Amino acid sequence: MDTYDLLVIGGGPGGYACAIKAAKASMRVAIFEKESFGGTCLNVGCIPTKYLLDKASGLEKIRMLTEAGIYKDAGMFNFKEIQRQKTKVVEKLVGGVNGLLKHHNVAVFKGEAILKADKVVECNGKRYTANHIVIATGSRPAMISIPGVEHAITSTDLLAIPSIPKRLTVIGGGVIGLELSSAFNSFGSKVTVIEMMDSLLPKEQPQAGTQLKKTLEKNGLTFHLSARVNRIEKRDGVCRTIFTVGDKEGSIESELVLIAVGRKPNTDCITPDSKIVLTDSKQVKVDRYLQTSVDGVYAIGDVIGGYQLAHAAYAEAESVVDTILAKDTKAPYDDSVMPRCVYTIPAFAAVGKTTEQAGVETVVGTFSYEANGMALAEEAKGSVYVIMDKQHRITVGVQIVGEHAPELISLATAAVAKKFTFNDWKHLVIAHPSLSEMVKEAALDAFKSALHKV
Repeated sequence: MDTYDLLVIGGGPGGYACAIKAAKASMRVAIFEKESFGGTCLNVGCIPTKYLLDKASGLEKIRMLTEAGIYKDAGMFNFKEIQRQKTKVVEKLVGGVNGLLKHHNVAVFKGEAILKADKVVECNGKRYTANHIVIATGSRPAMISIPGVEHAITSTDLLAIPSIPKRLTVIGGGVIGLELSSAFNSFGSKVTVIEMMDSLLPKEQPQAGTQLKKTLEKNGLTFHLSARVNRIEKRDGVCRTIFTVGDKEGSIESELVLIAVGRKPNTDCITPDSKIVLTDSKQVKVDRYLQTSVDGVYAIGDVIGGYQLAHAAYAEAESVVDTILAKDTKAPYDDSVMPRCVYTIPAFAAVGKTTEQAGVETVVGTFSYEANGMALAEEAKGSVYVIMDKQHRITVGVQIVGEHAPELISLATAAVAKKFTFNDWKHLVIAHPSLSEMVKEAALDAFKSALHKV
């Protein structure tokens, strides 16, 4: 039986990051992956979705410039070519991860790994062991139990389709549902979103969710909120989705029905003999150091729930490796300042707490894209909201609806993490013209001190 310092099960963002970081610290590391390195994010999630959204956003920009008389026509686009080049980008990034693992002398084993008793991992008939094991097996699309669900597709299926559907029904108004709805709406599909909650982004600042919904509706999306899907019927190649809102039943016809109701953890690798405890939601249960019920066995990424984000998995990997290497004091994992993004057109991004979550009296500063020189030059629209602790004048949270929101949120993340005060914002010099100026202006507006706002 081969022995290593660290065994990593799963080659997604958390898994490969963990393996590389440990190898760079001179640990002998092996990683197991049954499909492609990069996991959901790189292969059938973040990267291919963002590629589609980038091209869809480009189409929207061209249409807007055409309407303004700057371009003569909006032109045509080739979806098959978009799909082909999307695949090339994914393959390049997957190749990059493989190259990094090889460069850092991480032993790679392709195949399904099973965690057994006494920290033993079995793969392809061989057994391996280590003092430390990390479970990073990710997640897969969750499905709903309704009649006719076999007629629906998952996000993985939708990302691989060869042509644009005339009509698309999306069940689920969360991150995945909204992003794909936004992309295919821009590509020309008539998109309808059915969501069980009564609002979009229910855990975020209410103004932001309301603004995003209004903007997406203006762009052409249709929403049915507080809705329960009853069944899906299919006849002559057309799907009919029947749903209920209150006591009224409605239905929508479309060529495709996407189910985007979240993701479920991949725990098939865990045997009862391993003594790993799962939560009621079938996620791996971990403590504040991300250690499971078995000493020396950790879990990170989607398989533990929480923020199912690639950058969260990267942070968890960093924390676990630090814990393994720590000789004395160990620092618990902290995700209280985690940026959250929805790459719709326009996008949404947030970090920190909302006014409801803050636990202190707050004031909210706002700033519109329409008052920013760079936003006007780019013809970008949106708003920035900065939540401040009223008494101590400390930055509590930031929410942005508008173009480039995911890029702007990094500045806000630093501000929330470092507890930026009103005076910190006041004396911070930001390049002009830039969209980043809006974050500072919104923070100052919380105390009626924004320069470019009445």
